[in-house]
Amino acid sequence: MTILGIGVDILHLPRLRQALSRHPERFVTRILTKIEQDELQVIRERTGDKDTETVEACYKAAFPHHKLTWQDVTVVKENGKPCLKIPEKERFGIGNAHASVSHDGDYLISQVIFEKP
Repeated sequence: MTILGIGVDILHLPRLRQALSRHPERFVTRILTKIEQDELQVIRERTGDKDTETVEACYKAAFPHHKLTWQDVTVVKENGKPCLKIPEKERFGIGNAHASVSHDGDYLISQVIFEKP
């Protein structure tokens, strides 16, 4: 396995909830992919709302090789584990993508590892 990049991000949940309460629609359309917007109620019920920290960790893992946007990555759960959906990952030079998320109280942390194809 050749690693393209590693990204880590931590999120303070009260800060995310505050952003959602101030500008809910602007936040939703800027941050969520179309699939996530369609499932908005389910997403809001999840602890991390959007898995914002996971997408930010993806950005950090790809940078400086590529600059992913919020709309380039969708985080879904498969058997309780975060799974990254990056439709154009070949264009970004990403092979396999791995994610791990942990939380404690008001904090979530996410780590992402991208392999080269």
